[in-house]
Amino acid sequence: MNFLSIYLKPSLNNKGFREVLLFLSFLVFYKISRFIAIGDAHTAFINAHKIVDVEKWMGIFSEISIQQFFMDKTNLLQFLNRFYMIAHIPTTVFFFIWVYHKRKSHYIFIRNGFLIANSLTIFFYVYYPCAPPRMLGNVGFIDTLLTISKVNLYTGPFSGLFNQYAAVPSMHFGNALLIGLVLSLLINKKWKWLMLLYPIFVLLVIIATGNHFFMDAIIGGIVVLFPYPIMIMRCRMIAKSKKMAPSKAQKLNAESKKNIKFCY
Repeated sequence: MNFLSIYLKPSLNNKGFREVLLFLSFLVFYKISRFIAIGDAHTAFINAHKIVDVEKWMGIFSEISIQQFFMDKTNLLQFLNRFYMIAHIPTTVFFFIWVYHKRKSHYIFIRNGFLIANSLTIFFYVYYPCAPPRMLGNVGFIDTLLTISKVNLYTGPFSGLFNQYAAVPSMHFGNALLIGLVLSLLINKKWKWLMLLYPIFVLLVIIATGNHFFMDAIIGGIVVLFPYPIMIMRCRMIAKSKKMAPSKAQKLNAESKKNIKFCY
């Protein structure tokens, strides 16, 4: 992380209030875009069955077996359903609050990659609508939200809050993967490997509740990590073009924050 701390160290002169407004604005944009981008139902089901076929070809189609394992564990499924519905946004918020206060030198780099990755998902929702497994009862999946927790996402108060055909990519898993990887890199060694259990747990949640396929999670992981190598290469290229060695960049950073802002 030494390279990032030299070349990607952000200037955080403005108060956290600006960051709060930025994330709230993005959340509104994301939710509205996700809702507007509802794809064709027929296409969404075709794409879902294609994913089933691809997973069978790859030998990873085991979601039904995993879900069946939990079906007689009602209390546990209730907890997993609640976690899926409630925990995603608060966990992400707390993560960025922690990074902002505890690892400021990495904050803007992590934040920008997150915003770029989640913006890219809109293209999937428009051009590759996909129904979640819980809607494929004919294949053998069960909607645990409806059958166990009595939460109806198709009608009633929750129906207007969700794009039913936005299973690909799974940003529940993608964002959880980002959180787990970043925390494993930034916290003390004693706890770093424990942080990687979080995306594994979220993967279990989205599979057991029938909300995502394994392929949804794989694509979500790729999407959320995609911006970061490009951002690093861009900063390296700009730094190289300015003939600025890391040691020199570190000295100039104390004198002028302009030497760092060009990375963003």
